[in-house]
Amino acid sequence: MIYVALILSGISLGIAFWIGQQIITHAMNRYKTVFMQDARAGLREIFVFIDITHLWPALLSLATGLALISWLMIDSVVISALLALMALILPRLALARAVRNRLSNFERQLPDALLAMSCALSAGLSIGFALRQVIQDAEAPLSQEFGLILREQRVGISLAEALRNLNVRMPCESVQMATTLMRVAAISGGSLAVLLEQLSVTIRERLHIDMKISVLTSQGKMQAWIVGALPFVLLGVLSALDPYSIDLMLNTTIGQAVLGLVLCLECAGIYLLSRILEIRV
Repeated sequence: MIYVALILSGISLGIAFWIGQQIITHAMNRYKTVFMQDARAGLREIFVFIDITHLWPALLSLATGLALISWLMIDSVVISALLALMALILPRLALARAVRNRLSNFERQLPDALLAMSCALSAGLSIGFALRQVIQDAEAPLSQEFGLILREQRVGISLAEALRNLNVRMPCESVQMATTLMRVAAISGGSLAVLLEQLSVTIRERLHIDMKISVLTSQGKMQAWIVGALPFVLLGVLSALDPYSIDLMLNTTIGQAVLGLVLCLECAGIYLLSRILEIRV
């Protein structure tokens, strides 16, 4: 019976290991697909044109190196796994943040660009010449996006289609209103200069309201960061006051599990607070 139990235990462990390996492999392949798609789209959106074929192997090498170094220094499997996981996730989050910052900068530049186009159209210039005038005076990312509109027109793409592509690359309400206005005015006619001036004023007021909301919610964001930093501050204080307890927490399985749980709860709390404080106009 003992041998039968050992054989059954070995089979069960083998099956559990195989199932776990399949789950991890499937998850890694799925994350690799999502990461490469996001990296390709995100780098293209911020006008960074590089070969991304070696990006995933480099990221895996970085995660593996961090895990091995932390395991050799701390001798903690949990912390090493968390560092490797962070090395895989943080680049994707950083790229998404860069894309959001570029979109925000474009939206802040848009009212001045629309006003400049309105003045150029009032002076008798066409939309193409108005766009060229804006590109000469504007900075990136607005100059890059408007320049891409002109390049698309040179290769035979209509203005309506180029504006629709701009709306896809810059998915925000201000860009949607501007592109819709220019497409409708190009089809139905009308005083585009006056409409662009009025839209510039509307977008500027909307951005002003967004800034006021950001100021009013800044106190809550600061409180969230302070509350989120308290466990780490307490960990540093306790490491100076009671090193033995901290040593048990860092070097025992239960303590490492508690630290991992605290880190997961911290991340979940920061995410929920950021969603609560996110107010859109």
